[in-house]
Amino acid sequence: MSIIDILLHIAAAVLGYVIGSVNAAVIITKYILKSDVRERGSKNAGAANVTRVFGPVAGGCTLLLDMAKVMLVMWLGGVIAGETGTATAAIACLTGHCFPIFFGFKGGKAVAVTAGIGLYMDWRLFLICIGIYLLAFLIKKTASIASLSGVTFMPITMLILGGFSASQYVVAIAAVAFVWIMHWPNLVRLAHHEEKAFAVKKAENAAKTEK
Repeated sequence: MSIIDILLHIAAAVLGYVIGSVNAAVIITKYILKSDVRERGSKNAGAANVTRVFGPVAGGCTLLLDMAKVMLVMWLGGVIAGETGTATAAIACLTGHCFPIFFGFKGGKAVAVTAGIGLYMDWRLFLICIGIYLLAFLIKKTASIASLSGVTFMPITMLILGGFSASQYVVAIAAVAFVWIMHWPNLVRLAHHEEKAFAVKKAENAAKTEK
């Protein structure tokens, strides 16, 4: 890899991190709805908590925007530095989403961003993982279990479908790692049988929402 290639990958990484740091949950709740989601419900700046506290419209917008931003940076990364640039930008976007420079390094848990990564790589991969997510959610009624299930099956589904490059597997494995690490508090609660079932509550009752 030449110096120019290295600089292009650095540019893709910086771009991915900066755009990834634009957290839709914080922007929608703090600046539009005037109530920071990081201080409500589970205090997580992600689509699930936005849905839990502010309802499905706000949560759906958060989900779509977080998916869109990673798809944008993957495309831009590819334009800048080719296939490995796409991978670099995607991993940087995951980092920015979880640890956003604009919001005190307190972001989301990377589930929506991972969904966007899956859709960008292959719509079939996206649909299968969403199906696993929904099945797990219907069985357990717990967002954390559903998220971990859908994301964990991503590399496995890629192996079954075939045709993915090494850099795409790296991105998928990185996404799984991010989601599991960011869900560590949920895993602790699950181990102690303290994780609550997902429920959409009215905004005025959000302060009582279980973690």
